[in-house]
Amino acid sequence: MEDVIIIGGGAAGLAAALYCARFTLRTTVIAKEYGGTGNIAHLVDNWIGEPGITGSDLMQKFIAHVKQYKVPLVEDEVLSVSKKGKSFVVKTKKKSYATKTVLFTNGMTHRKLSVSGEQEFSGKGVHYCYVCDGSLYGKKTVAVIGGSDAAALGTIFLSGYAKKVYLIYRGDKLRAEPISAKKVYSLKNVEVIHNANVVEVYGDKFVRGIKLDTKKNIVLDGIFIEIGHIPLVDLAKKLKVRVDDHGFIAVDKDQNTNMKGVFAAGDISNATSLKQFITSASEGSIAAQTIYHYLQKH
Repeated sequence: MEDVIIIGGGAAGLAAALYCARFTLRTTVIAKEYGGTGNIAHLVDNWIGEPGITGSDLMQKFIAHVKQYKVPLVEDEVLSVSKKGKSFVVKTKKKSYATKTVLFTNGMTHRKLSVSGEQEFSGKGVHYCYVCDGSLYGKKTVAVIGGSDAAALGTIFLSGYAKKVYLIYRGDKLRAEPISAKKVYSLKNVEVIHNANVVEVYGDKFVRGIKLDTKKNIVLDGIFIEIGHIPLVDLAKKLKVRVDDHGFIAVDKDQNTNMKGVFAAGDISNATSLKQFITSASEGSIAAQTIYHYLQKH
């Protein structure tokens, strides 16, 4: 039996795995993909001590560090988590695991616009990862939808490839970090459109344009949607773990959930509104210490 199963392989899960290993806990990490959102992040200029590092490179450093402690990093999909006496059973596509504790660090998924044409043209001009697909739009016209830091960074990234980039935001002021917003407004091939919403994506075989609720029609080749994320809490909810009004797993300052032996950290939890690699790693580390103390008593 494991001391802890960590579900999720991003910054929170990997940081937790490192600390659990240092606490000499029997630890297994299970994730469909390791690196999490780090794999699709371009520059991570706010990771202290590593200015200009890419998200992918940062996650590879995390993975390499955890592997030094010989923690099993299992590539698999978790299907269910159930309570069995004082312990838990984690069932995946390939195997079942018995564990004394469970740590959810499986993050979030992209929020959709839910407008006409979005699903039809997904992968045919509609994208949710500018790092993955931005290079396809050299000398073309694209739009980024959103006003967060992710939208601003996506706009900056795409401006290096595209002939023209529209940044479309429903508010009258970008929510991005001031340094990112300032950069966006300074770019000559970027046009920011405020107080507008996309109501339709249209095209033939591929995207040809979008319609806004301002009656404006924009002809373009691709659209990148950066309007936030939805926490992946289905596994936790089926276990009767409490989520807050915004859908995040509710935790206390030590990453405890309402269920004994179950913990959560990173983007999936409501520990902080600042969803960054540095906060996720911090929460994962705190969770590991909490799990260690919990196991000393149980």
